[in-house]
Amino acid sequence: MNLLLLIIDSFVAFVRRNPLTVLLIVVLAFTAPALLRGLATVILYLILGFVLVVLLLAFTLRRRLRRMQREMEQQFGPDGNGASYRWTNRNVRPDEGDIRVRRTSAMPEKRVSNEVGDYVEFEETKENE
Repeated sequence: MNLLLLIIDSFVAFVRRNPLTVLLIVVLAFTAPALLRGLATVILYLILGFVLVVLLLAFTLRRRLRRMQREMEQQFGPDGNGASYRWTNRNVRPDEGDIRVRRTSAMPEKRVSNEVGDYVEFEETKENE
C-alpha cells in the first residue's frame, strides 16, 4: 500500500513541477496516439538501455574487485600476513631515547664501482692561528 502511495505522490509532484509537459502528453494522447506510442517506445528503449549499461558496469566492477581480491590473497595470504610483507603496528611508539638498530644485510651494496675516481690519502692537521 505504501508503494502505491509513493508512486501516486511522485506522479502528482511531477505534474505540479511540469504542467506544460503533462498537457502536451495529454494533447498528444488524444490527437495523435500513434505519435505518442512511438514517443513512449523511444523513452522506454532509452530507459532500458540506461538500465543495461548500469547493470553491465556493476557486473564489470564486481568482477574486477573479485579479481583484485584474489590477487591480494595470493600476494599476502588469506589472513593478510604474507611472507614478503608484515603489517606493523604504527600506534606503538618506542620510548623516548630508545634506539633500535637493525641490520638489513651483511654487506651493503656499493653504489659506485672501484674503477671510478682516485683515492687520495690525507691527514688532518690543526693550524695555529
